[in-house]
Amino acid sequence: MGEIIFRKNTKAKNYIIRLHNGKVKVTVPLYGNYDRATEFLSENRQKLLHKIQVQPSPPGTKPDEAALRKKAQSILPNQLAKLAGLHGFKYAGVKIRKSRTRWGSCSSKGIINLSFYLLLLPEHLIDYVLLHELCHTLQMNHSPAFWALLNKCTQNKARELRREIRRYTVF
Repeated sequence: MGEIIFRKNTKAKNYIIRLHNGKVKVTVPLYGNYDRATEFLSENRQKLLHKIQVQPSPPGTKPDEAALRKKAQSILPNQLAKLAGLHGFKYAGVKIRKSRTRWGSCSSKGIINLSFYLLLLPEHLIDYVLLHELCHTLQMNHSPAFWALLNKCTQNKARELRREIRRYTVF
């Protein structure tokens, strides 16, 4: 996997793994411990190896964003339309962006923005993000009503999927 750097962060609430310039950086919460960080790293080894494979060489270079965007533009809008039709949602439009801070968002006008980095997630988590944003077309908040709607769309797996996606970070 290359060089691994462990670093404590006073503001971190979770253990975080990032790739940066060919190095694996593990952020440890202030009250976390390095044994747990090492365990977290081994639990996420497969995902990390996948990200390393997706990342082109030489280390430190970005993935082929143009190719990733093009692929996302051909896949994500179709998948969003399919899920919207299946669950009875309507949205005004979809935009594919290079967002690094969030997987997706929904504007008050019903326009859904999706990060092309979504394609680096497993398919069931991509669907979860798409459904999450579609639910925002009806509930523009994270109220209990929103979570009930999302839970209905995910066969009562919203909480489980939410926990799972938190293990991933936007590239």
